[in-house]
Amino acid sequence: MSESELRSAPAWVRVAASVISQLPLGRYRAMNRICRKPPPAFLMRLPEELGGYQFYCDLRDGISREVCFTGHYEPQVTALVRAILKPGMTFVDVGANWGYFTLLAANLAGPGGRVLGLEPDPRLFKILQENVRRSELDQVTVLPLAAADKAGVLTLAGYDEREENFGLSRIIADSSDAQLTFQVRANTLDQIFDEHKVTAIDLLKMDIEGAEVFALAGLMDSLAARMVKRVLLELHPRQLAEHGSHASAIINQLQEAGYRAWTIDHSPAAIRRAAYGGVESMSAWLHPFIAAEELDAWPHQLWLAPGIE
Repeated sequence: MSESELRSAPAWVRVAASVISQLPLGRYRAMNRICRKPPPAFLMRLPEELGGYQFYCDLRDGISREVCFTGHYEPQVTALVRAILKPGMTFVDVGANWGYFTLLAANLAGPGGRVLGLEPDPRLFKILQENVRRSELDQVTVLPLAAADKAGVLTLAGYDEREENFGLSRIIADSSDAQLTFQVRANTLDQIFDEHKVTAIDLLKMDIEGAEVFALAGLMDSLAARMVKRVLLELHPRQLAEHGSHASAIINQLQEAGYRAWTIDHSPAAIRRAAYGGVESMSAWLHPFIAAEELDAWPHQLWLAPGIE
């Protein structure tokens, strides 16, 4: 469906969203049950407390579905971003997808702040760009780029639209096994920041399906200069292994740069507590990283520069 043909959310979706978002239990089961046969994409709004911006909503995608019916995505991470970002701050979204965190940050940083979003998948970038344009967010700049260790062109294996997660596009070395690939432009974050005159970053979020090994290699100058105060990082051990790396190597890089980590508990129990407002303090699912602790299959971490609390 083209942008000009998009309509507001169907009445049944709006009613269902208002009911599901208030359920004391079972929100995720309810939203998945009613979306077994999703309608064509439409325009939905974020909750007012997250900015109230319109976004392109495709209920085939689990991220869009979660935001549509529960009002947020990754409740712990959303709470962290809301706690950290203040008016006038700068946020960088590496792996912006359709822009949930980009839009959230635009609201928190306000017109005097700055948001930079990177998304290499051309399908998602088009949606991201339209979501930003639709809300006239002048403080936001979005770029169709992959974060890498050097400038060039990379092969991106695109997400499968028959699956429920449209956030699984990933950089690959060999395209022979991928059903859908794109040649995408790439650059280092250090160079991107220089070109766009970004001199200080209050929060950088990175969720790029294993390409964090390349992105961090291209971020080391900014880390060494303490330009980046906080890094909200999702590690992907299985995808890192495809590139001959591992999560401990990424952790060592950040530790050697002087950053210290906090572990974000994203277990199903923690997600439920955060989603249903059963947590009075973020300390319930945020604790200092212990090097000896076993990493889970999808580690979520918050890294702080020296002197940042």
